[in-house]
Amino acid sequence: MKNIIPVLALLAILCTACTKEIHDNTGISQELSHKLVGGTAGEIVPGSILVKLDEGTVRKLENGGLKEVSAQLLEGMDASSLTPAIPAIPKNVEVARKYGLHQWYSVNFDPQTKPQAVAARLAESPMVRSIQYSRFIQPVTTGEAQPFEGLPMTRSGADAQFNDPYASHQWNLVNDGSMKGSVAGADVGVKDAWRLTGGDPSVVVAVFDCAVAYRHEDLKDAVWTNEAEMNGEADKDDDGNGFIDDKYGFNFVNCFAIDEEYVGGMLDGGSRTAIKGQPLNSNKGSGHGTHVAGIIGATNNNGKGVSSIAGGTGNGDGVRLMTCQIYEGSSYCVDAQTAAAFIYAADNGACIAQCSYGNYKIITNDYDYINGTEDISGSPLENAALKYFLDPANSNHESLEGNIAVFAAGNHSNPYSAYPGALPYVISVTAFGSDYLPGGYTNYGPGCKIAAPGGEYGNVKGDYSGMILSTGVSGAATPSPGVDTGKGESKNYVYMQGTSMACPHVSGVVALGISYAKKIGKKFTRDEMTSLLLSSVNDLDSFNPGGTRDYVKNNLDGTKENVQIDMNRYKGQMGTGAVDAWKFLMAIEGTPSVMAAVGEKVQIDLSKYCNPSLEYQVSIDDASKASLGLASDPVIRNGFLEVECSKIGAGKVLISSSVGKDPEKEDGIGSMSYSREISIVSRPYVAKNGGWL
Repeated sequence: MKNIIPVLALLAILCTACTKEIHDNTGISQELSHKLVGGTAGEIVPGSILVKLDEGTVRKLENGGLKEVSAQLLEGMDASSLTPAIPAIPKNVEVARKYGLHQWYSVNFDPQTKPQAVAARLAESPMVRSIQYSRFIQPVTTGEAQPFEGLPMTRSGADAQFNDPYASHQWNLVNDGSMKGSVAGADVGVKDAWRLTGGDPSVVVAVFDCAVAYRHEDLKDAVWTNEAEMNGEADKDDDGNGFIDDKYGFNFVNCFAIDEEYVGGMLDGGSRTAIKGQPLNSNKGSGHGTHVAGIIGATNNNGKGVSSIAGGTGNGDGVRLMTCQIYEGSSYCVDAQTAAAFIYAADNGACIAQCSYGNYKIITNDYDYINGTEDISGSPLENAALKYFLDPANSNHESLEGNIAVFAAGNHSNPYSAYPGALPYVISVTAFGSDYLPGGYTNYGPGCKIAAPGGEYGNVKGDYSGMILSTGVSGAATPSPGVDTGKGESKNYVYMQGTSMACPHVSGVVALGISYAKKIGKKFTRDEMTSLLLSSVNDLDSFNPGGTRDYVKNNLDGTKENVQIDMNRYKGQMGTGAVDAWKFLMAIEGTPSVMAAVGEKVQIDLSKYCNPSLEYQVSIDDASKASLGLASDPVIRNGFLEVECSKIGAGKVLISSSVGKDPEKEDGIGSMSYSREISIVSRPYVAKNGGWL
């Protein structure tokens, strides 16, 4: 059984009507300025501050020296306790120590005392390496969920892969251009990818958000389950992972230790006790986490609701969705609890962290956010825990060395990605609409890595079709009308928009990629997988006409205003391009992709792939031919493969030949056959450079 330690004693503090203060960096002491990490932006938790202690002091604590250390560190201060910041001992203690997670402690004091004063006193102690204000994390705002009432189909069902009844409303998955104002192909490129894989249950995606509605009719078969807790006793840590009753994940908001007594440190001595969390609660707020989860892995081909990117093919083959609840209505996690969530995800099998949250302040460099990217001693607690999740030693899938974190770029129209998404080791996602144009809300520019469908409210009141349809919550603040919640199952579906919705599109595509790598027996490092993803994109700038565009902006205070947006600002600033699931799978497979404009006869130079002076035969399977809309098979003339696509789609062409045959003797030396596959991707427009980047 794994050893555990108590969480910081924040329950009483967080359950009160906290006086959330925003502090700046003016007037602080020189000692504090040298030790302060994580910056001063954001809403600060009263009555608690985080400190990173030096190794010698931590060894004393681990050997039972709590009274001695507390007396020295807290002398003359009105501080009540010193407790470890991380609620449970990480599974990989060696990696946890590598990132200094064992050195982080919480100093708890009177909530009426200003945190700056406590920080200044702590900075004077030689035992303190770093100091961090304990802050509430910030969600990426998306506005209210909008109702879905089973309106007439927004596009034809001719390209439907599955029998999910509302799939025809999901332009983000398959966009044929029939929806008013849309552009054919402005989607995630998953239709053809489903011919290769629909996902794999060995891929676990941790959803850092509101709780996922695990009873939802379209999610109940997709949620990750902890079998030891499912079959264990209530109010008991049945699997010994340090968390009680974590059947579908864990609620980190206001989590607390059953026994708050603390004596020792991370490894040795002292009483240890499991962490108790509030039950997963998907009803508060707008059902944001449930909506995000449905985009990634709502069960496909089950005759219910919506389709998803990696929800399988109806044979139990979709990815699994783990809840790491960091929001509950208007209650948010603090830094230490978010850090605990990353550690939990790493220790319990997640290989992807889906994170639709971030700092809304404009931060222009990594140092301002983490006080250095390489020197982990200057890193705030949340970032150290994120590095723990990403570390190759904590890999949770056979086809991926390391894990992957995906963040929303932010919805404040800022010319920088929000952090943590802007960090160089995670993926930040911008958003575009059904017309391939950037969403008027999306952040853009430095720190942004890739774009995905995020949706946008239409110009006609009540027209939500341009937003993203996914699973919703019946008891949420803005439920759909006429919801039947019989037998405890939610049958709710809603529209939302934002980079919060774009983010899970990329998480879903990454999940497909890992699933396909497993299927074909390949393994990649995180950097290799990320590189393949970022280079498997479609051009966005070709659809941006420049000039200005009218947009209704949702302000932070809930008001709306009409603004004009300069569309030129987005050109080259949305990341490498629009994510494409088919291209990504082809890159994983090692098959080159060639772009072809719809309605044009394209000549593909075969000299890039084989010796064009030899004789070749070309063949194509029926599914690829149908997807590309080919009236006849491709042909080879003068070393060029000729193809004319009438539809947006993707497929593979097989080029075959032989070598080594003695042409003089029929019964002489025999030939060796060989072949090469080429992926054809047809889109309405192809950039002159072939569409890459």
